[in-house]
Amino acid sequence: MTSETGAMLYDAIAGHATERPQKTALSRGDDRLTYRELAEAADALATRLRGLGVAAESVVVIDLPVGFDTIVAMAAVSRVGAAFTLLEPDLPDTRKQLIIDDCRPAALITESGPAPGPRPGPPLDERLVRRTSPAAYVAYTSGSTGVPKGAVLEQAALENHVRRTIDWYGLTSADTRLLFSSIAFDLALEQICTSMVVGAELVFRDESFVYGGADDFLHHCRRLGITVLSLPTGVFNRFGAELAESAGPAAPALRLVMAGGEAPTQAAVAAWANVAPGGTRVVNGYGPTETAVVVCYRDLLPGDAIAIGAPIDDVRFRLEPLGEEGNATELVVQGVAVGRGYLGHAASSSAFCLLDGEWSYRTGDVATARPDGGYDLHGRFDAQVKVHGGFRVELGEIVSRLLSLDFVVDAVVVPFDGAGSRLLAAFVRLDKSCAPELDPEAVIVRGVASALPDYMVPSRVTVLDEFPLTSRGKVDQAALLDQAQDRPSTNAEEDADPTDVTAQLRLAWRQVLGSPPQDESASFFAVGGNSVRAIELITQVRRRLDVQLRAAELYRTPGFGALARLLADRREGIPTAHHTTGTTLVRMRPAGQDRLWVFLPPLSGAVTRYASLSRLLPADDTVWAMETPPELSGKGMAPLADGLAEVLLANDVDRFGTICVSGYSLGGVFGYEVARRLRDSCGDAVRALLIDPPDPGAHRVRVQDAFDIFVRVGWSIPVPAQRFVDENGGFDLAAVTEAAKDAGTLSRDAGRQEIEDAWAVYESNARVLDGLVLSPPDGLSVRILQGDTGGEIDYARRGPTAVAVDGDQPWTGGRAIGQWRDILPDDAVDRLPVDHFALLESPNDELVRDWLDARAQR
Repeated sequence: MTSETGAMLYDAIAGHATERPQKTALSRGDDRLTYRELAEAADALATRLRGLGVAAESVVVIDLPVGFDTIVAMAAVSRVGAAFTLLEPDLPDTRKQLIIDDCRPAALITESGPAPGPRPGPPLDERLVRRTSPAAYVAYTSGSTGVPKGAVLEQAALENHVRRTIDWYGLTSADTRLLFSSIAFDLALEQICTSMVVGAELVFRDESFVYGGADDFLHHCRRLGITVLSLPTGVFNRFGAELAESAGPAAPALRLVMAGGEAPTQAAVAAWANVAPGGTRVVNGYGPTETAVVVCYRDLLPGDAIAIGAPIDDVRFRLEPLGEEGNATELVVQGVAVGRGYLGHAASSSAFCLLDGEWSYRTGDVATARPDGGYDLHGRFDAQVKVHGGFRVELGEIVSRLLSLDFVVDAVVVPFDGAGSRLLAAFVRLDKSCAPELDPEAVIVRGVASALPDYMVPSRVTVLDEFPLTSRGKVDQAALLDQAQDRPSTNAEEDADPTDVTAQLRLAWRQVLGSPPQDESASFFAVGGNSVRAIELITQVRRRLDVQLRAAELYRTPGFGALARLLADRREGIPTAHHTTGTTLVRMRPAGQDRLWVFLPPLSGAVTRYASLSRLLPADDTVWAMETPPELSGKGMAPLADGLAEVLLANDVDRFGTICVSGYSLGGVFGYEVARRLRDSCGDAVRALLIDPPDPGAHRVRVQDAFDIFVRVGWSIPVPAQRFVDENGGFDLAAVTEAAKDAGTLSRDAGRQEIEDAWAVYESNARVLDGLVLSPPDGLSVRILQGDTGGEIDYARRGPTAVAVDGDQPWTGGRAIGQWRDILPDDAVDRLPVDHFALLESPNDELVRDWLDARAQR
């Protein structure tokens, strides 16, 4: 069954390239790679690898961003009969180097192309005895000594797994699979290899595939037509808990979902079984890293006991007694699936061994046989644990890393049950003479994350003066586990106002990362956050604040202060996407009767550009904002400014002692025109404070540029706007509608009308300066804050790039341009050296707030 070179992956791709050359093999968003293109790329790379001396029993390390090139590299290595080692792109450099030093590859494949290994080792079969066939891959797992261990798996083992999985799933070339798992997690091999062998389409998550929960995730699965899913159990359980509360079927094409890594929950199984209208097949997979991916499958029905199945063909299980009394038994795997052993650990490892003359792997899992042929698992008897849905780690490796930090004198790591999977908690004692004074927990998290993969970074770090001890003087692990499971509340937690967004976000942040943010600028991903913890933070925010935070928003706004403002805006109903609300006058923050701020709409016609700024203004001020109503669009500046001024007067704007009319970009020109009209009724109470307005006499916004901003900024769609322009130059608003739903900035039940109305405003505003001649202010107090574009806004620029500015009063004198110069004195202009598109982004919005407040008082 195994070819002479062991090139199963390449042989399958080459066969499809001949039989169905135009069939899509790989896709990501709008990008496609056919089987012919994939085979040709693999052939070219294989030729270069041979030139570097790569052959059977060589190791090739693949260190690439996850994408098409990853599959090309795997196929090329398969073509020359060598073995690959896949490195997770986000793996710390120090750990990557440990792996490279251990496997001693003949070649490295990076974004720069293939290159010779720094210190090539002898062939793998000279380091570990060949069992059945050439080596296929080397998979690394956690090591108790602080050094990862590389298990060598053979081609016959991988091919057997692939063939049995295809049969078990009933996979065909008509299926579409999602590459979901971490590329270094062997479950990714199941998704890649089975798809390529059967000739299915393998889908990579594109930029829009940032999800905050089960609803988002299944929406994308439905959009892409995913039929078969393999998920880490942690994700399976977490999403299952959300699906249990959903209304009903959500992904009609999804016929099978497999959970692999650890035991799924019965509730999650029941929820996933109802995802498709006709029911979804739920499969439990089991297989250690030291065997070829998954060695047994079991179909699970709602209400079934959670167990693993009988071994696949050519694999055998046996139960070996544990301990002297033999009351418990360990699951042992035998047959073709078992790897050769660990590189560099052949003599010392007892996990790989001969039992009754047959090469075996002792899994460390305590198990008993079931009457139906399956097996029940009862935990482990060694120091290894499974965390984050299936990653098996040695706690000793994490402790070693903790003790390598100069100020940590003792450390204990315990697993605890988190949301959907097991997580890790670290307890440490510090040398107080050299420990960091501020936030030592965060420093420890960063220290661990710099050397270990994110699934090994403790979710919680607690500093203790002394560890609790048992009556025999040993560390009381049970007491620490209780503390990890039920972290005691602090006084601040007990007293925190449940409606205080900042306080509740701080508690959620601490719950997920183990320590609170050090300051407002703290970035979630810079202090230990990752994709798994992002889901946990989103869950905490929803539970504490009853506010839906999307993962895409967290990735765009990871800073604590900016995130708190975004959540506060959402809680109060202030929109946070850059499109219109459908209301002309939006009361963003009602307050006193003394000073009113009115912000006029920029090009988008939307008020949401001012959401963050409104929160920064003095708490006693009232903040309103205005949107461009569709009924006034397309009529020019004068009717539009008249209409907006009438709305303000109808809402008793004249009751305020000070009326500060402002606007950003095009909104600055609107602001000036509206302020002139208000002055006729409200007198000297009105002043115009304009933020980088363009020169009406020289500046024109092309409709094409407006459409680019509409797509890229207005709806945060992460693909070029040109993709929505047809061959005649028209705009495909139906496609924009679907893309906005995928990006999460348009609700899923919205129709095309909302997009059409919003575009009508953009298009109208793009032409609103045509023929406009500014009139003198006639006594109106006017100030302009210029960005580094000097008022001449280049809409093709892609900012935001902020320029650091020091000083209590960072703006400097500027000079008005164009028509503004004709009607205003030079001292009416201040300059802030910040890119136009970054002016209202954090932290620049605080500088703009300071300018507004200072000029309003003058």
